[in-house]
Amino acid sequence: MHRTFHTPLRAALLATGLGCAALLAPAAQAAGTQARSQYQQDVARCHSTPGIDVQACLKEAGAAAQAARQDALTQPAPQVESRNRSERCDRLPAGQREDCMTLMNDANARTQGSVQGGGMLRETTITIPAPAGS
Repeated sequence: MHRTFHTPLRAALLATGLGCAALLAPAAQAAGTQARSQYQQDVARCHSTPGIDVQACLKEAGAAAQAARQDALTQPAPQVESRNRSERCDRLPAGQREDCMTLMNDANARTQGSVQGGGMLRETTITIPAPAGS
């Protein structure tokens, strides 16, 4: 025999859960709308940016949209960003590595573009002294 007990505590918990769901629904809907809008922008960018692999771009846009819907998009920690900058410069020939690190770490470097737009361009001035005896 199966008996169900209805207690005031159970009813209160159910009501609280439903109330929270009702309060959070607009926020979830807004996040979904924002993710959908970002996805549409990304798809448009995939089709309008010359020289990129459109299929790969669309795949990445879809993956980003799915991660946004699951609230799984994250910002990297500062240590991760620093390591990424170093690794990017490590791939260059020894003569260019130091200049690359200067560029990556220069707070006054001029920056153009965006990751969403296909890349960041950084510009800085590095003064190289003339050789002695010139």
